[in-house]
This record gives sequence, structure tokens and C-alpha cells, in this order.
Amino acid sequence: MDTPLRVVLWNANGLSNRKLELHTFLNMHKIDIALISETHFTSRTVFKISHYTVHHSIHPDDTAHGEAAIILRSSISDHELLHHQ
Repeated sequence: MDTPLRVVLWNANGLSNRKLELHTFLNMHKIDIALISETHFTSRTVFKISHYTVHHSIHPDDTAHGEAAIILRSSISDHELLHHQ
């Protein structure tokens, strides 16, 4: 029997300083896909979580506010589409 897909939506209000909390939550609840708002990432942000693939956006003025990320369990096959404006 297939296991259900586990998805979470989280408003992080700055994700970099909550990395350990997020990693613990993802593993404890066996989350497959995390949809994160308010990441506050910039083009200089490097954010990785073991066993997950992270896709994120940055604000057009490259300042640390707003923006979003999608975090997928590595066992889920994915690919990014070409960027558009």
C-alpha cells in the first residue's frame, strides 16, 4: 500500500535562523513537501537540509524580506522550469 504524501505550509519569518527547528520538524513528522513563506533569502543565501532538495526565490531588489521556498524529500523526482518574469 502506498503511503500518503505529507505536505506542510509554514510561514518562517526568516528561515535561516530556524534551520534546526525545520529539520527536526521535517524528520519527526516525515514531511515529503514543505511550502515555506517569508524565507527572507537573498542571492547570498545558501540553505541546504540533508535528504531534501531546496528550491527558493529571492526578492527582485535582493533584500532579505518576503519570498518563498519549496523543500522536497530527495526521493521525490523533480525539475525546475525555466525562469520567467
